[in-house]
Amino acid sequence: MKIAFMSSVCPAMTLAELIAAGQKHGYEGIEFRPEWDQKHGVELDLSASERKDVAKRLADGGLEGCCLSPGVWFSKEEKAARDVELAKLLTFIDLAADTKIGRVRVFGDPLPNMGCRRRSANYEAQAEYLRKASEHAGEVGVKLVLETHTNLRGYDAGEIMYRAGYPAALWVNWHLEHCLIHGEGVDEAYRHVKGRVEHAHYNVEVEEHLPHLERQIELLRDDGFDGFFSVEVINPEDPEDVLTRHIDAWRKL
Repeated sequence: MKIAFMSSVCPAMTLAELIAAGQKHGYEGIEFRPEWDQKHGVELDLSASERKDVAKRLADGGLEGCCLSPGVWFSKEEKAARDVELAKLLTFIDLAADTKIGRVRVFGDPLPNMGCRRRSANYEAQAEYLRKASEHAGEVGVKLVLETHTNLRGYDAGEIMYRAGYPAALWVNWHLEHCLIHGEGVDEAYRHVKGRVEHAHYNVEVEEHLPHLERQIELLRDDGFDGFFSVEVINPEDPEDVLTRHIDAWRKL
């Protein structure tokens, strides 16, 4: 298992500054959040040569571009809206491939709660679009990671994966905090995502979640997980403090 941090921890840092911060604190990877006007510059408008330069700078700096995390949602109930999201995701998959970033995060929330089989239909629609996107991702050597986020829990991620037929390029970003907030315990969530976790978001800000985080790490370790736990704290007042506290906590855990 490896430790990374999201660019959202340090939104004002350039790519060079993010690499320097990772080296200083002992991180092994960086997760990039495009579309938010951050200063890292890993965005869709990069030229082919600029994309190669990003990959080279990360490799030369000894850090892995572990995930590209745009805002892409296939939970939208209108087919035309999902078509737009698919076209957008395909461009981000290409950006990830060109910059040697191995994963692209996708959202699957919010799920409908109004009955009339709307949730089941939403699972089916998401599975269809994720299956399509996974074909392209697999062709260019990128993995998609469906994040457990807001009311999309481990159970829901597992159901979508099942209905998609477990494409080789489709995995899970297990953000435990959202499962806990929505009443799904760590062992309960893991029953539904076991063997399909490729990435995890990591946050020690909520003290009562720490025992569950420790259990999450234990479960993934025993399952041979060798991906990244990536620190997600958004726009903190003191990025250096966040990076220090999370790497210290990681070493203790």
